[in-house]
Amino acid sequence: MTQFGKRLASLAFLFAFVVLFTPPVAAQSTGTLAGTVTDAETGDPLPGVNVVLSEIDRGAATGPDGQFTLRDVAEGTYALEARFVGYTTVARTVDVTAGGTTRLRLRLEPKAVDLDGIEVTALRPGTQPTGDLQSEQIREAEVADPGELLRGLPGVGSTRRGPIGLDPNVRGLSETEVGVYIDGLRTFPAGPGRMDSPLSHVDPSTIESIDVVKGPYALTWGPGNMSSVRVTQRGEDPPRTPLTGTVRTGYDANLGAVETTAFAMGRQGRWFYSANGAWRQGNDYETGGGETVPGDFESADGRGRIGVELSDHSTLSVNGSYQRQDNLDYPGRLLHAEYFETGMGQFTYTYDRGERGTVRSVDVRVGAQQTLHKMTNRTKPSYDRGMRVRVPTEVQNFNGRVAVDLLPLPDWQFTLGADAVHTFRDATRYRTMVDMDMVNREKAWPGATITQGGVFAKAQRTVGDLALTGTTRLDLARADVNDPTDAFRQLVGPETELKQNNVMWNGSATASLPLTERWTLSMGAGSVARPADATERYAERFPSSKSQMSAEFLGTPTLAPERSTQADLWLDGRGEGWSLRLSGFARQIDDYITFRKTDDIDPVLPMSPAVFRYVNGEATFVGSEVRTTVSPAAPLTLRASGSVLWGRDETLDEPAFGVAPPSATLGARWSPTVALGRVSEVYVDGAVNLTTEQDRVAAFRSESPTDGYATVDLRVGAQILRRVNLKAGVQNLFDVTYANHLNAKNPFSGARIPEPGRVISTTLSVQF
Repeated sequence: MTQFGKRLASLAFLFAFVVLFTPPVAAQSTGTLAGTVTDAETGDPLPGVNVVLSEIDRGAATGPDGQFTLRDVAEGTYALEARFVGYTTVARTVDVTAGGTTRLRLRLEPKAVDLDGIEVTALRPGTQPTGDLQSEQIREAEVADPGELLRGLPGVGSTRRGPIGLDPNVRGLSETEVGVYIDGLRTFPAGPGRMDSPLSHVDPSTIESIDVVKGPYALTWGPGNMSSVRVTQRGEDPPRTPLTGTVRTGYDANLGAVETTAFAMGRQGRWFYSANGAWRQGNDYETGGGETVPGDFESADGRGRIGVELSDHSTLSVNGSYQRQDNLDYPGRLLHAEYFETGMGQFTYTYDRGERGTVRSVDVRVGAQQTLHKMTNRTKPSYDRGMRVRVPTEVQNFNGRVAVDLLPLPDWQFTLGADAVHTFRDATRYRTMVDMDMVNREKAWPGATITQGGVFAKAQRTVGDLALTGTTRLDLARADVNDPTDAFRQLVGPETELKQNNVMWNGSATASLPLTERWTLSMGAGSVARPADATERYAERFPSSKSQMSAEFLGTPTLAPERSTQADLWLDGRGEGWSLRLSGFARQIDDYITFRKTDDIDPVLPMSPAVFRYVNGEATFVGSEVRTTVSPAAPLTLRASGSVLWGRDETLDEPAFGVAPPSATLGARWSPTVALGRVSEVYVDGAVNLTTEQDRVAAFRSESPTDGYATVDLRVGAQILRRVNLKAGVQNLFDVTYANHLNAKNPFSGARIPEPGRVISTTLSVQF
């Protein structure tokens, strides 16, 4: 750990206390209202919001995390309002049942108001450089892969290796440097070549929100988060009605993609439940220049959740999902995927005391994931040359987490907890030639196990207008292999200890200060360590995904954890009809995991020019982002965003791999209030996406320059009869030929995978 990282961890640790308390559980005859209020644009919690039941003159104010609780409310139906200076008032009709808890999620739209001639704009209390996508944005985007959604956030992108399975890239960090969480469960891919990004096992129609933390500020989510992506799925907070839901079907021209989904959720007394089913299919697509790109896939998903309110303050739920994907083309890999078979399950217990008591809430989660995967070269050029390759793989993933929120002192809030992640991976490559009887067998992953666990403490305090947050965690990591081959032992050295243990301190701190009624200045710094993953430690001459070369890579069991130390500065402004966020960051990665060419190991694949070995090194990154919105008139909103990123691999003395070029998006949305017969809502949304060329590339990793491009997207939608939604859109309106710089290369042609040309989408959804 660097001295800077040690100081951060030590300072953050001083913020936290350990307070043990077991809350009593008791039912009441009256009902309870509880919920969270957030900023509709940013997703940040809003403290100090007045939540009122005007009919009975009862109300409550939200706390530092935007949560409120109203207890002892007589059974009945009420008109609820959430009011906050600088935001539009939100009104809801809510039902309260005796002995039950009605939970709400309220999102307030920013809006300047006039009080006694003084314009007052709400100052957002955010203290993390985050980005977020809400369910409405996700539904309108009409994408087949959640990874594609991330491309709309400044500083965030994704890597395309095939039609689905786009892998997140956050400010130049990728793969296991970015922790991906599905409903709190840390997930990992089954394929050594990352054909299945963790997001590929989530159907977009099930997503409630996606949150992205752009740095080492998600230390309470889990271990090794240099940056993080968290997906929350629908159904966690269903309305108090027996059944409601949506049936949806859509078609995307050019992609030949068809999707049909059904989602339902509801409550019955103390029980709540949800279910989702989805079927998707895609085909080859054409670029703007008429080139055909392999894009076949089939996917079927099923997911369910059931829970019970144990008391006014506690719930217990279980959710599970199953997915089967077949015949997936991967033009960015030497092999294609015959199938993925994925199952996930999780038990969750929550206790929410609201504003009363020292212990405010408890969250306990235990989950598991298994994915079986098979790769072959059946549709690849190597198959026609007489080579037969098949690679069956498996990943087993187990998660556990407990966290307690405490309010021991005025203006202080603490979160204490512990978590653990255990992952088992196995992959074997079988190679034969049609004119030979011998079968070559190599262990891509020789039964590798990676176990990480830690304890964490987070403290938040307000001192006047200054909001402070400090977090620290201590992690232990253990790596081992069950059945390494003799060849692997010889390659890494018979004396090398395959079993490795690491101890890692992590810490971060943020501060947010209102400068004026319109402007807020925030800053943050943190340091987090990520231990090497199974590929980096134990790969036996298997292709790497962090490069553009079709070579072989050998794991190094003794790799030190790479440590990211990052500092952030961001400025927020908000006025009547406008908002602006500027941010900048600098990151130093010590023990950066890169690789070097070996001179004494022969490759086993015909296309491999050499065998490379993972090593520790150094890297630096600097970047900035901007996002602004302006509403010159009530139905019209204009928006603009952009990002710039620079990175360098100091060990290889060249630009860092996977750095996206500067880009910007200009957009407009027109959503008038209409009353045209049975049409109640209409919107028209357009965007121009601008990307410059990228000539700063990692030549050692065979990364090549890409040209700049500009594309235009259009979307329209209308709500009919309050229950029917019609949507249509055009992506890449002018049929431009282009390739995202982060996309993988075709290993046979050497060309980067291009994006689709013009895609026309239509969707019909019916609510019930």
